[in-house]
Amino acid sequence: MVGEASEAKLLRVLIVESDERECERLVNALRGGSHAIESLHVFSVDALATALFDQRWDVVLLNCELAELPAGETIDTIRVTDENLPIILVVNRGSSSPPAELLESAQDFVFKSNMSRLLPIVEREYSNSRLRRDGEKAVQAVRAAAHALGESEARFLQLAGNVPECFWLAEVSSQQVTYVSKAYEQIWGRYVEALYADSSDWLKHVHPEDRERVEQSMILRSRGGLDEKFRVNRPDGSIRWLHARNFPIRDENGRIVSIGGVASDITTFIADQNQVARLAHFDALTALPNQIAFYDRLQNLIGMARRNGMRLAVLIVDIDRFRTINETFGHLCGDELLRQVAGRLSGSLREGDTVGRLGGDLFGAILADTAEIEQASVVARRMIEMLALPVMVEGQEIFTTASLGIAFYPQDGAERHELVRNAESAMRRAKELGRNNIQFYAPSLQLEMRDRLFLEVDLRNAAVRNEFVLAYQPKVSCANGRITGAEALLRWQHPRRGLVAPDQFIPLLEETNLIIPVGRWVLQTACAQAMLWRRAGYDLPSISVNLSARQLLSDSICDDISIALASSGLPAACLDLEITESMLMQNAAVAIRTLDALKKLGVTISLDDFGTGYSSLAYLKRFPLDSVKVDRSFVQDITADSDDASITRAVITMAHHLKLKVIAEGVETEGQLALLISHQCDMIQGYFFSRPLPVPQMEALLAEGKRLPPNLLRSGTRKPMALFVGVQGFDEVVRQLERDGHRVCIAADFDSACRWFAGNLADVVVCGPPHRHFDSLALLRAAKEMQPQCERFVLADSRHWRTVGAAANDGTAHRLFRLPLQPETLRQIVEEALLRRRMSEDYERVTEEAETAARELVRVEEERRRLEQDYRSLKLHERKGYVILQEVMHLLPWPVFGVDDEGILALVSEAALTEFAERLPIIGTPFNEIMPDAPAKDETGVVTYGGRAYHAWWRVVQVDRVTYGYLLFLQREGT
Repeated sequence: MVGEASEAKLLRVLIVESDERECERLVNALRGGSHAIESLHVFSVDALATALFDQRWDVVLLNCELAELPAGETIDTIRVTDENLPIILVVNRGSSSPPAELLESAQDFVFKSNMSRLLPIVEREYSNSRLRRDGEKAVQAVRAAAHALGESEARFLQLAGNVPECFWLAEVSSQQVTYVSKAYEQIWGRYVEALYADSSDWLKHVHPEDRERVEQSMILRSRGGLDEKFRVNRPDGSIRWLHARNFPIRDENGRIVSIGGVASDITTFIADQNQVARLAHFDALTALPNQIAFYDRLQNLIGMARRNGMRLAVLIVDIDRFRTINETFGHLCGDELLRQVAGRLSGSLREGDTVGRLGGDLFGAILADTAEIEQASVVARRMIEMLALPVMVEGQEIFTTASLGIAFYPQDGAERHELVRNAESAMRRAKELGRNNIQFYAPSLQLEMRDRLFLEVDLRNAAVRNEFVLAYQPKVSCANGRITGAEALLRWQHPRRGLVAPDQFIPLLEETNLIIPVGRWVLQTACAQAMLWRRAGYDLPSISVNLSARQLLSDSICDDISIALASSGLPAACLDLEITESMLMQNAAVAIRTLDALKKLGVTISLDDFGTGYSSLAYLKRFPLDSVKVDRSFVQDITADSDDASITRAVITMAHHLKLKVIAEGVETEGQLALLISHQCDMIQGYFFSRPLPVPQMEALLAEGKRLPPNLLRSGTRKPMALFVGVQGFDEVVRQLERDGHRVCIAADFDSACRWFAGNLADVVVCGPPHRHFDSLALLRAAKEMQPQCERFVLADSRHWRTVGAAANDGTAHRLFRLPLQPETLRQIVEEALLRRRMSEDYERVTEEAETAARELVRVEEERRRLEQDYRSLKLHERKGYVILQEVMHLLPWPVFGVDDEGILALVSEAALTEFAERLPIIGTPFNEIMPDAPAKDETGVVTYGGRAYHAWWRVVQVDRVTYGYLLFLQREGT
């Protein structure tokens, strides 16, 4: 047995290790603490059993990778002897963290590669063990005293009132304090009367940093088993450390009748100078250096690096989504996760490096003498990889990741706070880029952070200074070319920066939660402006407003929309709410409930940026949507990229099958518009028709009645078009078709035909026979791709018949005609095709109008049912009010008569029936026949009847300034 200098406080350490040199390293790592060390090294089952039997140990250091002494079995052997003996696992160099099942049984773990945590861990567990033993002794003493006194309450209370520990008794069910000893006033410095009045009064004076932990522990251990140490703030400003335990008190039948507790003042124990100095520099939870010690160590290393011309690196590590883990599994699980993270981080470093906890889930590391960036990258990647391994917490496997930022001395900062601040900036950039990655500091990050901070300050003032404005971008129908609505877009007119781009301030609104009040302002302003335009006679069927994710999930969204509609007077059907698909899929079940509630208000709902997210079709059909908006990323290259064209066509087809309208965003050219119209798109929005406009320009556009070019529209407003490409010898056919009122265009070759397709819509394409300068099959394929709805005819002579004939089999051409061909035959074929197209478009137009009418009928019917329900409810309320009025009148001691506005008796009180029975006051009788001596309705007077005189006066019955009748009150004189 190795002995240290004899001191008052002795720390007995049992080391289970096979290598004598490693034992010496462990003992050396424990030197310099506040205790003398007595250690014993064992390496066999018999030696371990003998050591546990012969002496009581304060802590066990167990190598968890010994083949001769398996860690699990060794822990079981130790627990049989002493179930509360702290066990610290020691992990060999090159190994990852210990198995999860061992962590459930041990208090903590350290890596041999970095044993800087060993001393603070051991002293922490030794302190906890001593407190636990002292608490057990105090509780046992109380129980023994109570038992020795024969459960005599008076003598027990006399004993409790004369010991320095604070004792209390509480009811089992209510936790109401029924007794507390006078020591409470000495320890807490508060009167016991306050605790009797409010059993949680003691908790108000617990130190704020300990309060939440103690409160949770009291809730979990309300029926016994509490074992907590914490600080309390006394009225004089001093702080006391307490150790509190509670236990159940049972009657002779074993039933719990009350809860007892004891709190000991351990301030003297905690205040030991050596231990306080160490606690002041180490984090109590993780046993890592705290922020103070971390900055001190960084300052020393910067001084050494400056003298020796070395470089060092500072790493800041933040656990991703730690708040979610805390909220999901509780703070106790979060604490256990942080403890294991601390062990893994320390095991990832070299022996001369430092890791500390800077607060919450934020850790820092210092890599001394790091000459190359690659060295820091290797350590950082090792940290990321180790933290990505699963963590077992209270039987639950948890996966977590981390974001890491790195800054170097001296190029990224010559002062410690500057280095840490810059490493934090890099860490925040890692989070912005998706988390679970590493970022190095760059000077541009600091500029970005400063600009972002200034922008946030200005943004908070923008709403107060009325700097927000709305711009309106029209939405246009592909059927008739008319404006069908406008989207309200938020703009920020900054007094110095000018017009700030939405992508710069909208994310900030989300982060700062300002999006809720600003979104509410957008709703109210857009609805009010739309109503002003409607009252001015402008034809604007609807106004669209974008909802953010925070707005959609807020409890006030339905109220915000109802208030905006009510205050503006805008019909609910005229308000369209645009919601992105990624927003809906974040929490689809909640989104469906919210959208259902919004639909009940009568508004329409559009799915914005469709195609860019990850919508599930199974959910999409459950969302109560009215339309989808195809994202501009597909529309942008729709004329050049066949894949984008195919995706857009598929989206339109799918949406129509789901009974949804389709709006294409970002339409900027005639070609894009023509292709979208040919794919049966319902509406478009983009610069081709109009940019977002301020109110005056939008009013001018509405007044102008601007529409899409008629030659591009697909139904009702234009005649079908035939295009002849490379057709020779049929000029008379073209002239005859034009004389008959048909629209015909001619293109000489492939290039001119493609240019024509970019700005026009063809219903029939007649392609001449192929020759050396004209590839008719290529033209037909281009027509099929760019305008798939058109009918495609091709002429071919005998020489090319077989080649061209294949086009009819694969759908490139609809019909194939052999030359020579009679002109009248060709004219008749083209005319029939044009008529078919006209009939098809008329049918589509009528169908669309029928659908619109049907939707309007449904809306009108729903409105009728709502009004009918409101009417029934109103009649019911009126009936209830009438019954209540009758009951009140019957209880009055004076005669009262109710007369409607036509002078007919409608109500008679009980007193009136009794005292004026001979006049037969029957309801429905003209009142002047019953009471001819009553004063006029605008006067007072006296009525004499049966030898009694009554003072009479009238009261008008009005609702919203509408007179419904009168009440005549008769009060017997002298009463």
